[in-house]
Amino acid sequence: MSLSYASILAAFIQCFIILMLMQLLLKFESQKIYISPQFLYGIGLLFFIRLILPVEFGFSLTIPSTNVLPKIKELLKFHLFSINQWNVTLGNLLIIICLLGVGYKLVTFLYKNILLLRYIRSQKISKQTMTLLNNKQTEISFIQSQQVTSPAIYGIKNPVIFLPSDLSFSEKELKYIVLHEMTHYRKKDALVTLAFELLTIFYWWNPLLFVFKKQMNKVMELRVDNELLKQFNSRQCIEYVECLLKVKKEQQNKKRNQFLIAPTFLNKSRSTFELRVKKILNFKPIKATNKIIFLFTLLLSFSSLIFIIEPSSVDPQTKATTFEIDKKDKNFLIKQSDGTFSLYIDNQFKANIDDIDAFPDADKLTIYTPDQIPSRKTN
Repeated sequence: MSLSYASILAAFIQCFIILMLMQLLLKFESQKIYISPQFLYGIGLLFFIRLILPVEFGFSLTIPSTNVLPKIKELLKFHLFSINQWNVTLGNLLIIICLLGVGYKLVTFLYKNILLLRYIRSQKISKQTMTLLNNKQTEISFIQSQQVTSPAIYGIKNPVIFLPSDLSFSEKELKYIVLHEMTHYRKKDALVTLAFELLTIFYWWNPLLFVFKKQMNKVMELRVDNELLKQFNSRQCIEYVECLLKVKKEQQNKKRNQFLIAPTFLNKSRSTFELRVKKILNFKPIKATNKIIFLFTLLLSFSSLIFIIEPSSVDPQTKATTFEIDKKDKNFLIKQSDGTFSLYIDNQFKANIDDIDAFPDADKLTIYTPDQIPSRKTN
């Protein structure tokens, strides 16, 4: 594996393809086409892994770029200024800006989480033992907060469920909320959300990642709903949707943003809400993806890993001391009586060749004898 500008560019192109695939598959989700949320989640993890490893693999096939990429490469080498014998190029400047942005984003992220941990310690945490669908007694920690508009679970080891203080939930509604949030917890969605947040810090300049985060939030909610549908009957599905509607109404009345970096019971996306309700009211979980879509998506996703576009150009010094051989009438070989060959490029003698078999591109040239071309100059 190797890291280069070309491999990073290839990774971005592949991520763009995956992003478009997920967008298309989510469109299919609103139709009567079976696509498992778990399958969408797997496609999302492929996007995540590709950004973590924007490298060229040993099995990659190189596609040479002779126009666009060489110009971009030359542009990145453009000299801007010098600092103590260090020549700063445009590429160096972009890397510096990127690293400064990463530093700022990382400090902001740590600061917000420190404030959040202090906030949690300052709040009253209520604990309640609840019997979930597996009939197992589970102790759940709750915090009532005005800072959230939707229930959300925070924490990787000792999770806490935040509840909007403006809303009161019945015991049945609270059970649906806990089932939803604890499914997020068991599926490690809090860890995935944190990983994507850290990835956003390092790729703060890449708009693809922000679009993808919205898609993954939708996929994670669909995946949790699909897991719960495996355990719900029709009546429970309706009650679950009623609980979602109650939270949605509260979100519409409150304009503040969610301050947690955590999986929520309901995000503010209207399209996500409508899709979730539609899927839940089908009363049937999706257990498998349509086979044609499954194979097509896998083929397109993994084939995008094979190809990498590399800049292909000849530096001026090499170009001045070499020549290109192609199949033209003015380029040819003359076989001499001693068995050697004279090479002519554009009707001009260039060199004598002793071993024609070792000469590259000899098959492109016509071989003459001196008496066949009396009008041409010979050596």
